[in-house]
Amino acid sequence: DGNVKDVRIFPCMNNNDTSNNNGGPCVIKLGTNVSVEADFVAPLNTNKLYEVIKGVIRGREMPFPEQRADPCNSGNILPSCPIKKGERYQFKAWFEVKPFIHRLTDPAGQKVACVQVAAKIIDPNSKTNQRARNRSKTTKNKTNKSKH
Repeated sequence: DGNVKDVRIFPCMNNNDTSNNNGGPCVIKLGTNVSVEADFVAPLNTNKLYEVIKGVIRGREMPFPEQRADPCNSGNILPSCPIKKGERYQFKAWFEVKPFIHRLTDPAGQKVACVQVAAKIIDPNSKTNQRARNRSKTTKNKTNKSKH
């Protein structure tokens, strides 16, 4: 969204960078907890916010039924509410990994900020990931053997 100025994801496994995005999607393990911080400039005034969580699955937006406390009352907005048009804020969220779109709205449903994160979600216990790790180890062993 145009009013979102910066987004940070922890952990973000991307080109061996675990601290932040450096372009491209994060690789996040299924079932782990992730924190997202988003800096945005408020497009409107409001005293209350709602977190709207949607997943993008095969290109289709799907709402998650999860209900969360007003970020204004839970300490997840800095500086604290009320939100004033044109001011810069930081939103923090923690959640279990799922494909998602995160958005803040006022009580009338008007969008305050929307964060969409490109992420590749992997199941660390899947056979596909185990085979990939085994291939990687085999390649390293072959490389090491050829050097000796």
